[in-house]
Amino acid sequence: MKARNFFIKITILPVCILFLFSCELQEANINPNNPTKVPPNVMLPYIEESIARLTCGTSQVMSGIFVQYYTGIDNHPLQVQQYILNEALYVDWIWNDYYDGPMINLSIMIKEAEALGAYYYSGIGKILLANCFGNVTSVYGDVPYKEALEGSVNSNPVYDPQKEIYEGIQRLLDNGIEDLQKNYDGLKPGPDDIIYGGNVTKWIEAGYALKARYYMHLSKRADEVGYNPAQKAIESAAKGIKSSASDLVYNFGYSAAEYNPFYSYTLLNYIIPNINFTSMLTQMIDPRRTFYYKRLFGESNLNGVYFTSSNSPVFFVTYHELKLIEAEARLRVNPADPKAQDALKEGVRASIKKITGTATTDATIDAYITRNATLTGDYNSDLQKVMIQKYIALFTSIESWTDYRRTGIPQLVPNANGDHNQNPGGAIPRRFTYPQTERLYNQNFPEYLPNLQDRMWLDK
Repeated sequence: MKARNFFIKITILPVCILFLFSCELQEANINPNNPTKVPPNVMLPYIEESIARLTCGTSQVMSGIFVQYYTGIDNHPLQVQQYILNEALYVDWIWNDYYDGPMINLSIMIKEAEALGAYYYSGIGKILLANCFGNVTSVYGDVPYKEALEGSVNSNPVYDPQKEIYEGIQRLLDNGIEDLQKNYDGLKPGPDDIIYGGNVTKWIEAGYALKARYYMHLSKRADEVGYNPAQKAIESAAKGIKSSASDLVYNFGYSAAEYNPFYSYTLLNYIIPNINFTSMLTQMIDPRRTFYYKRLFGESNLNGVYFTSSNSPVFFVTYHELKLIEAEARLRVNPADPKAQDALKEGVRASIKKITGTATTDATIDAYITRNATLTGDYNSDLQKVMIQKYIALFTSIESWTDYRRTGIPQLVPNANGDHNQNPGGAIPRRFTYPQTERLYNQNFPEYLPNLQDRMWLDK
C-alpha cells in the first residue's frame, strides 16, 4: 500500500508541475494588442467607414454606368460600359468586401452588444446590417442570408430566396428600432458614432426611412407579399427622417488619411458624365448640374465637385429620398392624393438645398418645380415626373438602378456593343453576375448561373 501511494505521489507531482507551467506559458503568450473580443464602441466607427466606402465605390460606379449617370472610358469601367462584368474581379471583390467586411463585423458587434446589454449598439448594428443586405441583394438577387455570417463554422452557406431576404431586412430594421427604444444603463454610443454622435432618435428615423425604401423595392411583387408595398412605405415614411439635417450620411475626412474612394475613379478619369444625363439636366435648367459635374475645355468631367472631392459625403439614406419615395407611394395608392404633390415638391427642394446650399434661391427652386415637378392628374405622366426627379436627386446611388428595373424610368437606350454571351440581346443589365469564388468553392452555389438579363425576383 505504501509503495503504491508513493508511486501515485511521484507520478502526480510532475503532472501538476507541467500543468502549472503550461498555464503560466498560456498567460505569458496572451498578446494584449490582439484581443479576442473587441467592444462595440471600438468596432462602430470602423464599420461605418467601411460601409461608406462600399456605398460610394465600385458597385455604385457600375450601376451608375448602367443607368447612364457615367460613361466608362478607361480601365474596368470601359468593360462595364459594354456590359462585361468580370466574375473574378470587381463583382467578386464587391461580394467579399461586404460579407467579409462590415457584414461579419456587424454580426459580431451585435452579438457582443447584446451580451453586454448595450442595446443602442445592437440597434445601430441591425439597421446598418439591413442596409448592407439591401445593397447586396438588390444587385445580386438570391444571396446567402440565414447562414451567411457564421464564419469558418459554415463555409458553404445556402442561397436564400430574395423574397425571404427582404422579409429578413424588415425584421432586422424592426428589431433595430426596438433596441433603440429601450432604456438602459451601460455602454452607449457617443463620438464613436461618426454619423449621428449617438443620437438614437435620428437612428430610429433612419431605420424607418430604410423600411420605406425596401418596401418600395417590392412594388412589382405586391401579389406575393400579402400587403401593398406602397401603403407600407407611406406608413414608414411618416416615422422616418424629418429634415435634411438628420440624413444618414457619412462625411469623409474624419481623419487626415481618409478620403472618399469615388474621388479616385474621377481623378483618374476612368469615368466621365454621360451625355444623356448632362443633356437632361441642361434642358431642365437644373441648378444641381454644376455641382454634379463641371465643364473643362469644352468637356464635362467629374473631378472635384460635390460627390468627388477627397472628403465628399456619402449618402446612405436621406430626407429627400424619403420624400420622393413618399410621392411615388402616394401616387400608387391614390393618383389623386394631393399629398403626392406636396411630397414631390419637398423632396426636390430638399435635394437642391442639400447639394447647392445657398447658391440657389427659393425663387429659383420654385421656378424649377413649376417647370419640371408639377403633377397634372395623369398617372403615367405624374409617375414619370416623380421618378425622373428621384433619378436626378439620387445621383451616385445604386437605388436608381433598382428604380429603373422597377419602373423603366428614365427611358434609356442601351450602350453600344453590349450584346454578347454574358448579356444576350444587349439590353441594360438587370443584375450583377455572381462572383467566381462562390461558383468554384461554395458547394451550395445555385445550379443555374444567371446571365445579366436573367431577372431576379423583385424585377420579374
